[in-house]
Amino acid sequence: MFVARCLDPFEHQTLPIVGDLAEQPVDQMHEARRVYGPTDEGYLLVLDAAPTVGERACAVEQAGKDMSPGGAAWRAEQLATGRYALDGAWLVSNEWIEPRVMVRMDVSRARTTFAVVETDLES
Repeated sequence: MFVARCLDPFEHQTLPIVGDLAEQPVDQMHEARRVYGPTDEGYLLVLDAAPTVGERACAVEQAGKDMSPGGAAWRAEQLATGRYALDGAWLVSNEWIEPRVMVRMDVSRARTTFAVVETDLES
């Protein structure tokens, strides 16, 4: 879901895919954020027009499920092919795209989150 709805659109400089997902009521404390879902599998998609890092962000969250094995395999493949480079906890796209995007996976006992952020970084 993350690759199809967030990552692929960001890599192709298009909008995330949310048309078939139910939008949740707006949290008045975070008006720049929009939450969609949950899907039948329990995924939530979160769009943030004013993230703390970058220009815009898209994330997929799954409560109570460890999705890190799939994320670790994707990360290893991206590093091996050179499409992304490691920068702290983030993977940053190399020179094949401008503006660059950053990808991160966060895993806790409560949830797994995959996030992509469009940056203002250029090659």
